[in-house]
Amino acid sequence: MIWLIYALFFVTLYFEVFMLLAFVTTKTDHDEPGGLENITFPRVTIIVPCFNEEATLSATMHSLLALNYPHEMLDIIIVNDGSKDGTLTVAKTFESDPRVRVFDKPNGGKHTAMNFALQHTNSEFIGCLDADSIVDPEALRAIIPVFADDRVAAVTPGILIKKPQTLIQHMQDAEYRLSVFNRFTLAALGSAFITPGPFSIYRTSIVRDMKGWRHGHSTEDLEMALCIQDAGYIIANAPTAVVYTGSPRTVHALFKQRVRWTYGFLRNSIDYHYMFGNKKYGNLSIIILPMALLSIFAAIIFFTRLIYLLIGQILHAFARWQIVGIQLHAPTFDLFYFNTSMLIVLVLIAIALVIGLIAVGTELVTGKRRVPFGTAFFVLLYSFIVPLWLATAVVRAAFKTGVRWR
Repeated sequence: MIWLIYALFFVTLYFEVFMLLAFVTTKTDHDEPGGLENITFPRVTIIVPCFNEEATLSATMHSLLALNYPHEMLDIIIVNDGSKDGTLTVAKTFESDPRVRVFDKPNGGKHTAMNFALQHTNSEFIGCLDADSIVDPEALRAIIPVFADDRVAAVTPGILIKKPQTLIQHMQDAEYRLSVFNRFTLAALGSAFITPGPFSIYRTSIVRDMKGWRHGHSTEDLEMALCIQDAGYIIANAPTAVVYTGSPRTVHALFKQRVRWTYGFLRNSIDYHYMFGNKKYGNLSIIILPMALLSIFAAIIFFTRLIYLLIGQILHAFARWQIVGIQLHAPTFDLFYFNTSMLIVLVLIAIALVIGLIAVGTELVTGKRRVPFGTAFFVLLYSFIVPLWLATAVVRAAFKTGVRWR
């Protein structure tokens, strides 16, 4: 088992270093276009799919209406997807604004709400903003210039956690900043495989060519990204297009969300299995998708090994107590006895790299290389709960049990 642990650690560190080097070598070439003076702003439609979003829809809409974008070129379509609360009533309060249209339909899932709106727009670009998210006023102006490259089918934003309060949310805050780095680097490598719900913008014509959004095993954004990559288009990234998204407040809610995400990735990986190892898709198929899949199983193996070692230590301590009794000693520290095993060194290097990448992600989106409050908790605690939802998702994917949004 130990040789497998070392091998997985080596691969994990190799991938982290690969991503960092890729970032360093591509950042200059992939900086967002500067200057908007001579840009003709195209018509854009933003879809706000809603299911029981009475509490958050108003803030989301106010942020969209505050976008620094020509009013006559911006359309907002609210699709009430069979909500059972007062979402529709809240939505109708915004109909007085000429940019806003409200539709009501029976519940069918987010992808059906998106496709419904797609049928009611002729805009050149179309995007989505989840009804629990808030967009920065300059976000759309940061995204549109990236479409100057005709190969770009979609542009993703920089996503941060909206007002983290609980410890779980603070840990997600650090995680999302790491994701900012990952999303930027993957886009630079032409290997992005997800277009997140909060404010990803697409070329409408390409979305129609793809026949709209699919259920995608409850991850329509991931399925659409793979579909775009399969068709040979590019998914770009504009990290300064900042969106603040709602996040689970409890471990239970986070667990359900991440099981759905991981399940969706695993099932979509099966659907798009022909992309793995296929040189046609470049870095995405040769490195990124295989590493994403390997990381799931590596995390489960690391966690299983850790639990095995902890149980062994507990049993050893218990047996010793039975023989010699409980003996209390004042803790001491001596550098001579510091554990310098290669495994410990590798773990410390991996932690240092993760903290560094969180700092880089923070700088990309805020301009300041300063890690958030939740970084320490993310590094020390998050790794103990991630394998639990990964293992659950693997089992569900194997038995095709499906997952639910709520």
